Amino acid sequence: MKQHPENPPTNQLAAGLSEADLSAAVEKSGYPLQTIVADLLRSKQWGVQEEWSYIDRDTKELRTIDILAEKHLFDFKQGQPRVRPALDLLIECKQSVMPYVFFLSPTKPLLFDFPSIAGLAKHSVTITTDDDPSSWTLSILHALGLERHSFFQIPEYCTTFSKCVRKGSEVVLSGNESFHGLIMPALKSLHHFQVAQMPPETAWYFDAHLAIAIGVLDAPMVNVSPSASSSDLTLVPWVRVLRHEYLENLERWDRSKLFALDVVHKDFLEEYLEKHLLPFAETFGELVIKHQHILATGEAFVSGMGKDSWDNIEPRLERRKLIAKVSRSKALGKNIFRLITRQKTLDD
Repeated sequence: MKQHPENPPTNQLAAGLSEADLSAAVEKSGYPLQTIVADLLRSKQWGVQEEWSYIDRDTKELRTIDILAEKHLFDFKQGQPRVRPALDLLIECKQSVMPYVFFLSPTKPLLFDFPSIAGLAKHSVTITTDDDPSSWTLSILHALGLERHSFFQIPEYCTTFSKCVRKGSEVVLSGNESFHGLIMPALKSLHHFQVAQMPPETAWYFDAHLAIAIGVLDAPMVNVSPSASSSDLTLVPWVRVLRHEYLENLERWDRSKLFALDVVHKDFLEEYLEKHLLPFAETFGELVIKHQHILATGEAFVSGMGKDSWDNIEPRLERRKLIAKVSRSKALGKNIFRLITRQKTLDD
Protein backbone atom coordinates (compact mmCIF):
# COMPACT_ATOMS: atom_id res chain seq x y z
CA MET A 1 0.00 0.00 0.00
CA LYS A 2 1.29 3.46 -0.92
CA GLN A 3 2.38 5.74 1.91
CA HIS A 4 1.76 9.48 2.09
CA PRO A 5 5.05 11.28 2.87
CA GLU A 6 3.54 12.80 6.04
CA ASN A 7 1.73 9.65 7.19
CA PRO A 8 2.25 9.03 10.94
CA PRO A 9 3.58 5.57 11.87
CA THR A 10 0.41 4.76 13.85
CA ASN A 11 -1.80 5.10 10.75
CA GLN A 12 -1.55 1.43 9.74
CA LEU A 13 -3.87 -1.49 9.01
CA ALA A 14 -4.52 -3.67 12.03
CA ALA A 15 -2.99 -7.11 12.27
CA GLY A 16 -5.07 -9.71 10.42
CA LEU A 17 -6.49 -7.20 7.94
CA SER A 18 -4.71 -7.32 4.60
CA GLU A 19 -4.71 -4.79 1.79
CA ALA A 20 -6.48 -7.40 -0.36
CA ASP A 21 -9.27 -7.71 2.26
CA LEU A 22 -9.70 -3.94 2.34
CA SER A 23 -9.71 -3.68 -1.46
CA ALA A 24 -12.36 -6.40 -1.73
CA ALA A 25 -14.57 -4.63 0.82
CA VAL A 26 -14.28 -1.33 -1.10
CA GLU A 27 -15.11 -3.01 -4.42
CA LYS A 28 -18.14 -4.75 -2.91
CA SER A 29 -19.56 -1.60 -1.27
CA GLY A 30 -20.61 0.15 -4.47
CA TYR A 31 -18.53 3.30 -3.92
CA PRO A 32 -16.19 2.65 -6.84
CA LEU A 33 -19.21 2.44 -9.20
CA GLN A 34 -20.58 5.65 -7.74
CA THR A 35 -17.24 7.33 -8.46
CA ILE A 36 -17.12 5.99 -12.02
CA VAL A 37 -20.65 7.24 -12.75
CA ALA A 38 -19.98 10.64 -11.16
CA ASP A 39 -16.77 11.06 -13.18
CA LEU A 40 -18.60 10.17 -16.41
CA LEU A 41 -21.26 12.80 -15.72
CA ARG A 42 -18.70 15.47 -14.84
CA SER A 43 -16.85 14.75 -18.10
CA LYS A 44 -20.13 15.51 -19.92
CA GLN A 45 -20.51 18.88 -18.13
CA TRP A 46 -23.17 17.80 -15.66
CA GLY A 47 -23.34 19.39 -12.23
CA VAL A 48 -22.83 16.52 -9.76
CA GLN A 49 -23.55 16.22 -6.05
CA GLU A 50 -22.49 12.90 -4.53
CA GLU A 51 -24.20 11.57 -1.38
CA TRP A 52 -27.18 13.91 -1.85
CA SER A 53 -29.32 14.03 1.31
CA TYR A 54 -33.08 13.60 1.42
CA ILE A 55 -35.70 13.03 4.10
CA ASP A 56 -37.36 9.62 4.06
CA ARG A 57 -41.08 10.37 3.69
CA ASP A 58 -42.02 7.37 5.89
CA THR A 59 -39.49 7.41 8.72
CA LYS A 60 -38.61 11.16 8.47
CA GLU A 61 -34.95 10.15 8.82
CA LEU A 62 -32.17 11.82 6.85
CA ARG A 63 -30.80 9.47 4.19
CA THR A 64 -28.59 9.82 1.11
CA ILE A 65 -28.73 8.74 -2.49
CA ASP A 66 -25.50 8.18 -4.38
CA ILE A 67 -25.72 10.99 -6.95
CA LEU A 68 -27.83 14.00 -7.88
CA ALA A 69 -26.84 15.28 -11.33
CA GLU A 70 -28.23 18.33 -13.13
CA LYS A 71 -27.94 19.78 -16.62
CA HIS A 72 -29.55 23.07 -17.68
CA LEU A 73 -31.67 22.91 -20.83
CA PHE A 74 -31.57 26.59 -21.81
CA ASP A 75 -28.92 29.09 -22.86
CA PHE A 76 -28.10 31.66 -20.17
CA LYS A 77 -26.78 33.99 -22.88
CA GLN A 78 -30.27 34.36 -24.36
CA GLY A 79 -31.67 35.93 -21.20
CA GLN A 80 -33.78 34.77 -18.29
CA PRO A 81 -36.87 32.81 -19.33
CA ARG A 82 -39.87 32.84 -17.06
CA VAL A 83 -39.62 29.04 -16.79
CA ARG A 84 -36.10 27.58 -16.73
CA PRO A 85 -35.94 23.94 -17.91
CA ALA A 86 -33.41 21.52 -16.43
CA LEU A 87 -32.76 17.77 -16.37
CA ASP A 88 -32.11 16.16 -12.98
CA LEU A 89 -31.03 12.57 -12.32
CA LEU A 90 -31.33 10.89 -8.93
CA ILE A 91 -29.01 7.91 -9.18
CA GLU A 92 -28.52 4.87 -6.98
CA CYS A 93 -25.57 2.59 -7.87
CA LYS A 94 -25.34 -1.14 -7.13
CA GLN A 95 -22.59 -3.68 -7.80
CA SER A 96 -23.05 -7.44 -7.69
CA VAL A 97 -21.68 -10.63 -9.23
CA MET A 98 -25.18 -12.06 -8.93
CA PRO A 99 -27.70 -11.04 -11.60
CA TYR A 100 -30.83 -8.92 -11.33
CA VAL A 101 -33.84 -10.60 -12.93
CA PHE A 102 -36.67 -8.58 -14.55
CA PHE A 103 -40.07 -10.07 -15.32
CA LEU A 104 -41.32 -8.29 -18.42
CA SER A 105 -44.71 -6.64 -18.76
CA PRO A 106 -46.58 -7.57 -21.96
CA THR A 107 -47.71 -3.94 -22.44
CA LYS A 108 -46.25 -0.46 -22.20
CA PRO A 109 -48.69 1.70 -20.22
CA LEU A 110 -49.22 5.40 -20.77
CA LEU A 111 -47.26 7.14 -18.00
CA PHE A 112 -48.60 10.43 -16.61
CA ASP A 113 -46.11 10.72 -13.73
CA PHE A 114 -42.88 9.78 -15.51
CA PRO A 115 -40.66 11.63 -15.82
CA SER A 116 -41.61 13.83 -12.88
CA ILE A 117 -41.65 17.59 -13.37
CA ALA A 118 -40.73 19.61 -10.27
CA GLY A 119 -40.53 23.34 -9.62
CA LEU A 120 -43.75 24.60 -11.21
CA ALA A 121 -46.73 26.02 -9.34
CA LYS A 122 -49.06 23.58 -11.10
CA HIS A 123 -48.40 20.02 -12.23
CA SER A 124 -50.89 20.11 -15.12
CA VAL A 125 -52.31 22.44 -17.77
CA THR A 126 -55.99 23.39 -17.76
CA ILE A 127 -57.26 24.14 -21.25
CA THR A 128 -60.36 26.08 -22.28
CA THR A 129 -61.65 26.58 -25.81
CA ASP A 130 -64.04 28.54 -28.01
CA ASP A 131 -66.44 25.81 -29.16
CA ASP A 132 -67.28 24.13 -25.84
CA PRO A 133 -67.85 25.35 -22.27
CA SER A 134 -65.88 22.40 -20.88
CA SER A 135 -62.27 22.50 -19.72
CA TRP A 136 -59.56 19.87 -20.07
CA THR A 137 -56.82 19.15 -17.51
CA LEU A 138 -53.79 17.49 -19.12
CA SER A 139 -50.45 16.40 -17.76
CA ILE A 140 -47.63 18.71 -18.85
CA LEU A 141 -45.99 16.01 -20.96
CA HIS A 142 -49.31 15.29 -22.71
CA ALA A 143 -49.98 18.99 -23.31
CA LEU A 144 -46.50 19.32 -24.84
CA GLY A 145 -47.07 16.26 -27.05
CA LEU A 146 -44.16 14.30 -25.59
CA GLU A 147 -45.97 11.10 -24.58
CA ARG A 148 -45.29 9.55 -28.01
CA HIS A 149 -41.54 10.23 -27.98
CA SER A 150 -39.29 7.23 -28.66
CA PHE A 151 -37.95 7.55 -25.09
CA PHE A 152 -41.19 5.89 -23.96
CA GLN A 153 -41.25 3.23 -26.68
CA ILE A 154 -37.72 1.76 -26.76
CA PRO A 155 -37.12 0.16 -23.33
CA GLU A 156 -38.68 -3.00 -21.98
CA TYR A 157 -41.13 -2.46 -19.11
CA CYS A 158 -41.59 -4.57 -16.00
CA THR A 159 -43.51 -4.40 -12.72
CA THR A 160 -41.48 -7.02 -10.83
CA PHE A 161 -37.78 -7.66 -10.52
CA SER A 162 -35.53 -9.53 -8.10
CA LYS A 163 -31.89 -10.10 -7.32
CA CYS A 164 -30.32 -13.53 -7.25
CA VAL A 165 -28.79 -14.52 -3.91
CA ARG A 166 -27.19 -17.70 -2.65
CA LYS A 167 -29.04 -19.79 -0.09
CA GLY A 168 -26.73 -22.64 0.78
CA SER A 169 -25.87 -24.40 -2.46
CA GLU A 170 -28.90 -22.96 -4.27
CA VAL A 171 -29.45 -19.67 -6.09
CA VAL A 172 -32.80 -18.04 -5.20
CA LEU A 173 -34.52 -14.75 -5.97
CA SER A 174 -34.82 -12.01 -3.36
CA GLY A 175 -37.41 -9.34 -4.08
CA ASN A 176 -36.78 -7.58 -0.76
CA GLU A 177 -33.16 -6.76 -1.55
CA SER A 178 -33.93 -5.17 -4.91
CA PHE A 179 -36.96 -3.33 -3.51
CA HIS A 180 -35.36 -1.84 -0.41
CA GLY A 181 -31.90 -1.44 -1.90
CA LEU A 182 -32.79 0.16 -5.22
CA ILE A 183 -36.44 1.08 -5.82
CA MET A 184 -37.33 2.77 -2.55
CA PRO A 185 -34.19 4.95 -2.18
CA ALA A 186 -34.59 6.20 -5.75
CA LEU A 187 -38.32 6.93 -5.51
CA LYS A 188 -38.15 8.42 -2.01
CA SER A 189 -35.34 10.75 -3.03
CA LEU A 190 -37.43 11.73 -6.07
CA HIS A 191 -40.39 12.52 -3.80
CA HIS A 192 -38.16 14.67 -1.58
CA PHE A 193 -36.75 16.46 -4.64
CA GLN A 194 -40.27 17.36 -5.79
CA VAL A 195 -41.14 18.76 -2.36
CA ALA A 196 -37.85 20.66 -2.10
CA GLN A 197 -38.39 22.34 -5.48
CA MET A 198 -41.91 23.61 -4.74
CA PRO A 199 -41.96 27.37 -5.49
CA PRO A 200 -43.38 30.02 -3.14
CA GLU A 201 -46.93 31.20 -3.82
CA THR A 202 -45.64 34.63 -4.87
CA ALA A 203 -43.20 33.27 -7.49
CA TRP A 204 -43.17 34.79 -10.97
CA TYR A 205 -40.17 32.86 -12.29
CA PHE A 206 -40.11 29.06 -12.10
CA ASP A 207 -37.92 26.05 -12.76
CA ALA A 208 -39.17 23.04 -14.68
CA HIS A 209 -36.99 20.17 -13.49
CA LEU A 210 -37.40 17.03 -15.59
CA ALA A 211 -36.53 14.61 -12.78
CA ILE A 212 -35.74 10.94 -13.38
CA ALA A 213 -34.78 8.23 -10.89
CA ILE A 214 -32.13 5.87 -12.26
CA GLY A 215 -30.58 2.69 -10.94
CA VAL A 216 -27.12 2.01 -12.40
CA LEU A 217 -26.06 -1.63 -12.07
CA ASP A 218 -22.66 -3.22 -12.39
CA ALA A 219 -24.28 -6.65 -12.50
CA PRO A 220 -25.84 -8.97 -15.08
CA MET A 221 -29.33 -7.78 -16.07
CA VAL A 222 -31.61 -10.58 -17.25
CA ASN A 223 -35.08 -10.21 -18.73
CA VAL A 224 -37.55 -13.07 -18.28
CA SER A 225 -40.31 -13.60 -20.84
CA PRO A 226 -42.62 -16.41 -19.66
CA SER A 227 -43.85 -18.84 -22.29
CA ALA A 228 -46.16 -21.86 -22.16
CA SER A 229 -43.35 -24.38 -21.64
CA SER A 230 -40.45 -22.38 -20.16
CA SER A 231 -39.01 -18.92 -19.55
CA ASP A 232 -36.91 -17.14 -22.17
CA LEU A 233 -33.89 -15.40 -20.63
CA THR A 234 -32.25 -12.42 -22.33
CA LEU A 235 -29.41 -10.14 -21.19
CA VAL A 236 -30.53 -6.52 -21.57
CA PRO A 237 -28.93 -3.09 -20.94
CA TRP A 238 -32.00 -1.03 -19.97
CA VAL A 239 -35.31 -1.79 -18.26
CA ARG A 240 -38.05 0.57 -17.08
CA VAL A 241 -39.47 -0.64 -13.75
CA LEU A 242 -43.03 0.45 -12.92
CA ARG A 243 -44.13 1.23 -9.39
CA HIS A 244 -47.76 1.97 -8.45
CA GLU A 245 -48.39 4.10 -5.37
CA TYR A 246 -51.44 5.65 -3.69
CA LEU A 247 -50.96 9.08 -2.10
CA GLU A 248 -53.72 10.08 0.31
CA ASN A 249 -52.82 13.76 0.63
CA LEU A 250 -53.62 14.59 -3.02
CA GLU A 251 -56.95 15.34 -4.67
CA ARG A 252 -59.13 12.24 -4.95
CA TRP A 253 -58.76 12.03 -8.73
CA ASP A 254 -54.98 12.36 -8.50
CA ARG A 255 -54.14 9.94 -5.69
CA SER A 256 -53.32 6.91 -7.82
CA LYS A 257 -49.82 7.28 -9.29
CA LEU A 258 -47.77 5.10 -11.60
CA PHE A 259 -44.10 6.00 -11.22
CA ALA A 260 -41.14 4.49 -13.05
CA LEU A 261 -37.45 3.90 -12.47
CA ASP A 262 -34.96 3.40 -15.30
CA VAL A 263 -32.48 0.63 -14.48
CA VAL A 264 -29.41 0.84 -16.70
CA HIS A 265 -26.26 -1.29 -16.94
CA LYS A 266 -23.13 0.76 -16.24
CA ASP A 267 -21.59 -0.04 -19.63
CA PHE A 268 -24.74 1.23 -21.38
CA LEU A 269 -25.09 4.40 -19.30
CA GLU A 270 -23.29 6.73 -21.70
CA GLU A 271 -25.35 5.52 -24.66
CA TYR A 272 -28.53 5.78 -22.59
CA LEU A 273 -27.71 9.40 -21.78
CA GLU A 274 -26.47 10.55 -25.18
CA LYS A 275 -28.82 8.68 -27.53
CA HIS A 276 -32.04 8.36 -25.55
CA LEU A 277 -32.43 10.61 -22.52
CA LEU A 278 -30.76 13.82 -23.70
CA PRO A 279 -32.61 14.03 -27.06
CA PHE A 280 -35.89 13.69 -25.14
CA ALA A 281 -34.81 16.24 -22.52
CA GLU A 282 -33.64 18.74 -25.15
CA THR A 283 -37.01 18.55 -26.89
CA PHE A 284 -38.66 19.09 -23.51
CA GLY A 285 -36.45 22.13 -22.90
CA GLU A 286 -37.31 23.70 -26.26
CA LEU A 287 -41.05 23.26 -25.67
CA VAL A 288 -40.81 24.65 -22.14
CA ILE A 289 -39.21 27.84 -23.47
CA LYS A 290 -41.81 28.04 -26.25
CA HIS A 291 -44.73 27.70 -23.81
CA GLN A 292 -43.12 29.20 -20.70
CA HIS A 293 -45.99 31.55 -19.85
CA ILE A 294 -48.55 28.73 -20.13
CA LEU A 295 -46.49 26.50 -17.84
CA ALA A 296 -45.99 29.35 -15.37
CA THR A 297 -49.75 29.82 -14.99
CA GLY A 298 -50.95 26.29 -15.72
CA GLU A 299 -53.63 27.74 -18.03
CA ALA A 300 -53.97 27.60 -21.82
CA PHE A 301 -56.40 28.14 -24.66
CA VAL A 302 -56.83 25.81 -27.66
CA SER A 303 -59.24 26.70 -30.45
CA GLY A 304 -61.60 23.93 -31.51
CA MET A 305 -60.90 21.73 -28.52
CA GLY A 306 -64.49 20.57 -28.30
CA LYS A 307 -64.35 19.18 -31.82
CA ASP A 308 -60.84 17.71 -31.55
CA SER A 309 -59.36 17.24 -28.08
CA TRP A 310 -57.01 14.35 -28.84
CA ASP A 311 -54.62 15.22 -31.63
CA ASN A 312 -52.02 17.88 -32.33
CA ILE A 313 -52.58 19.86 -29.13
CA GLU A 314 -49.11 21.34 -28.61
CA PRO A 315 -48.98 23.45 -31.83
CA ARG A 316 -52.44 24.82 -30.96
CA LEU A 317 -51.53 25.94 -27.43
CA GLU A 318 -52.07 29.65 -26.77
CA ARG A 319 -51.96 31.80 -23.67
CA ARG A 320 -55.41 32.23 -22.16
CA LYS A 321 -56.61 35.75 -22.89
CA LEU A 322 -59.78 37.76 -22.29
CA ILE A 323 -61.04 36.98 -25.79
CA ALA A 324 -60.77 33.28 -24.97
CA LYS A 325 -62.92 33.81 -21.87
CA VAL A 326 -65.49 35.70 -23.94
CA SER A 327 -65.54 32.95 -26.58
CA ARG A 328 -66.00 30.33 -23.88
CA SER A 329 -68.87 32.33 -22.38
CA LYS A 330 -70.51 32.49 -25.82
CA ALA A 331 -70.16 28.72 -26.18
CA LEU A 332 -71.70 28.26 -22.75
CA GLY A 333 -74.55 30.64 -23.67
CA LYS A 334 -75.22 28.72 -26.87
CA ASN A 335 -75.42 25.45 -24.96
CA ILE A 336 -77.84 26.95 -22.45
CA PHE A 337 -79.94 28.36 -25.28
CA ARG A 338 -80.05 24.92 -26.96
CA LEU A 339 -81.17 23.31 -23.72
CA ILE A 340 -83.91 25.91 -23.17
CA THR A 341 -85.10 25.56 -26.76
CA ARG A 342 -85.12 21.77 -26.50
CA GLN A 343 -87.06 21.89 -23.23
CA LYS A 344 -89.67 24.24 -24.74
CA THR A 345 -90.07 21.87 -27.69
CA LEU A 346 -90.62 18.94 -25.32
CA ASP A 347 -93.13 20.96 -23.29
CA ASP A 348 -95.09 21.86 -26.42
